[in-house]
Amino acid sequence: MAMARLMLKGTVKQATLSALAALYGRSHKVISAEIGKEPYYVSRYLSGDRRKEIPDDVYEEILQGIGPIPDAAEPLVRACVEALRALEDEASDLTPEERAAIEMEILAIARRLREGFGRFLVNAKEFPAEGYPSRWDLAPARRWAEVLFARLQAEAIEARPAVIRASEPFQTWALCERVCAASEEAASRDLDTAAAWARLAADIAERVRGPEGFRTRLRGYAAAHGANIVRVAGDLNAADTAFTEAERLWLAGSDPNAVLDPGRILDLKASLRRAQRRLDESLALLQEARTVGRFPERILVKKGFTLEVMGDYSGATEALLEALPLVERTGDPRLLYMAKGNLAVVYTHLGYFDAAAALLPQIRELATERGDGNELPRVRWLEGRILAGLRRPREACRLLAEARQEFQRRRMLYDAALALLEEAALLLEEGRSAEVQPLACELAAVFKGNGVHREALAALRLFHEAVERAEATVEQTRQILRFLFRARHDRTLRFGS
Repeated sequence: MAMARLMLKGTVKQATLSALAALYGRSHKVISAEIGKEPYYVSRYLSGDRRKEIPDDVYEEILQGIGPIPDAAEPLVRACVEALRALEDEASDLTPEERAAIEMEILAIARRLREGFGRFLVNAKEFPAEGYPSRWDLAPARRWAEVLFARLQAEAIEARPAVIRASEPFQTWALCERVCAASEEAASRDLDTAAAWARLAADIAERVRGPEGFRTRLRGYAAAHGANIVRVAGDLNAADTAFTEAERLWLAGSDPNAVLDPGRILDLKASLRRAQRRLDESLALLQEARTVGRFPERILVKKGFTLEVMGDYSGATEALLEALPLVERTGDPRLLYMAKGNLAVVYTHLGYFDAAAALLPQIRELATERGDGNELPRVRWLEGRILAGLRRPREACRLLAEARQEFQRRRMLYDAALALLEEAALLLEEGRSAEVQPLACELAAVFKGNGVHREALAALRLFHEAVERAEATVEQTRQILRFLFRARHDRTLRFGS
């Protein structure tokens, strides 16, 4: 009973976690590292105030750090601890018969625990490849997937499929999930790279072993990310067809423990509906995704952007402000850049230029850290737009001109047109109409390119003609600018409507 007395110094949760940690040889420092905490985080709870119960979320967190262990282990150990506590409680008034009954129950529980461990060890060799993942497998599987993903990144793009086909350790659900995330992350920067990751995810999904229902759902998950790339490429009809097939696979499959985020396909489909201008459907899908998904911060950022596209800048502000503390808690730099960048743009539409300016330093820092060359000129454009609103036209013109030139160099023609009109409006306000003429000449590159759709081009031609006739006004220029903001995400919009 000496071991029992040692275990029972403290609450049931403390004793259970201590017993499991001892059983698996996991020190407090190692468990802390596993869950990403400072070295003595676990010790504070397992060696601290023995009278204070551990909060449920901390209990689950430490339990995850001890794992992987069989599903049956924790409840069985806890039951043993509770039974031992009853025996060791000197204040209790148990009869000899009651003590004997409890002792027999402890022995029965111990036998079941031993049998459960035995089954786990017999199956352990095959489980990662053949079984459906339990909650104990999720964190270790995702950590290992990060290692494998780094190895894939080090390979040339054309070599990665061969690695997947030849190496069984790369054929896992967790790596498929990670590669899907890489595809979506790359979609805004490099569509070819994003498409390559999406194809690789589909390849992995076909090779994962396990229950057929889970494999089918995983294939649907990967297919949805492939459909998302088709959407970003602009072929909305093909994307719709691809999403239909992805949903069919997802719904035909099964994932009882929701290993894969059940909100992900919904939020990807919401992006398609937004691109199709089915905006109410997009918002409804985002609401559903928030109800069932694991990443409310991501859903709120998308909701904010969708409301911005709809011209509901107040609603967009509300959604993005709700998202910000959640995003900051995750520490995801890409999502934080999207949330703060979109919020700053929305603030400029509302005329809240001081609030937008307060966000600029971190937006600039995040864009620089991400190393996304397309985002840096957008930050410069945003700063120029903010300075224009703050009545600092000289500085604003300089930044807008720099952004415009960089957009043109990168063939980001729609962005170039927005920066050009912002700059022209400032020059006209300053009475520097002679400097607007050269800007209008630069629209020739926009007219010849394919980055601006027909209605937007028609509006730009009106501006060009007005400049040539020396009739361009600040109001007309800003009217065209407002139209371009709305028409960027709605090719059906008619100028003047």
